[in-house]
Amino acid sequence: MKYVLYMLSITIITMALMYIGIIKERNLPIELFNKLYKKCAKKVLNYLEKNDSITIPEIRNLIQNETVSVIWSKKRLGITDANSFVRNLIDNLLKEEKIERVKGKVNSYKLKK
Repeated sequence: MKYVLYMLSITIITMALMYIGIIKERNLPIELFNKLYKKCAKKVLNYLEKNDSITIPEIRNLIQNETVSVIWSKKRLGITDANSFVRNLIDNLLKEEKIERVKGKVNSYKLKK
């Protein structure tokens, strides 16, 4: 009876760990994209803290080789289409009111005060 309880507990623990792994693997693309967005947004905001403004080509050059991964997976996510990613990044930073457009300059942005 004692060994049956051990085997049953090992089976239940194994099933729980497998279920957690399946859930993490299913949510991996969303988690990687969020991590990549946060990393690139942080890079842009740090650049803006040191400089007055930034343009779209500067943002593209700043983030073009960024990749992210999580500890528990070998999969990585990187930027393949920098133009569309930069547009989405700028739009989201504008919506979050972290940056604003520079008046009089096309495609130039600065930190919001």
